[in-house]
Amino acid sequence: IIDECGECGGDGAGACWDGSGSCDLTDCPVYYNLEIEETGESSLFIFEDSITELNNGDEVGLFDANGYLDETGSIGELLVGTGVWNGSQLNVIGIMGEDLSSFGGPILPGAIQGNDLVLKIWKFNDEVEITSGFTVSAGSGTFDELFTAISEIYFDDSTLGCTDNDACNYNPDALINDGSCEYAEANYNCEGECISD
Repeated sequence: IIDECGECGGDGAGACWDGSGSCDLTDCPVYYNLEIEETGESSLFIFEDSITELNNGDEVGLFDANGYLDETGSIGELLVGTGVWNGSQLNVIGIMGEDLSSFGGPILPGAIQGNDLVLKIWKFNDEVEITSGFTVSAGSGTFDELFTAISEIYFDDSTLGCTDNDACNYNPDALINDGSCEYAEANYNCEGECISD
């Protein structure tokens, strides 16, 4: 029997993070959807190829925790830039907000000058969003209308661990599988007891 992906005896389409299906999971919709318009002002964030914590397909989301949300000047968390990691240097533009109200103009949504970058990562393989710390090799790490080079990102240790519930050391609190899973030998349980009939 040929499945909907054209494979004889195949498993069919895989599940994307949003519940849709795709024969090639790299064709799933992106997690971060940038919904604000360019304002003409920006900050560049360079994710250097030295980063070890990202895998191909992971998405990078640049957030300002206190950015301009709308033309009324409401303040709150706002996605201002996004990119998809492919193993090499990734340049992501963070859109800066503009307050032109003192001239009778609008307030344009975006990051506010001097605010800190809040970095969130959508881990493609683990289907989880995690707020990440980062190491700055050049620049300020803020929305400064210049640039920031990021040489590494890191996650809180509590998010790393074995995420396979069939493993002997499964950690239900772990969000990212760190490769530490341990399994019982064939015909034995995790306590070393024979379970073969």
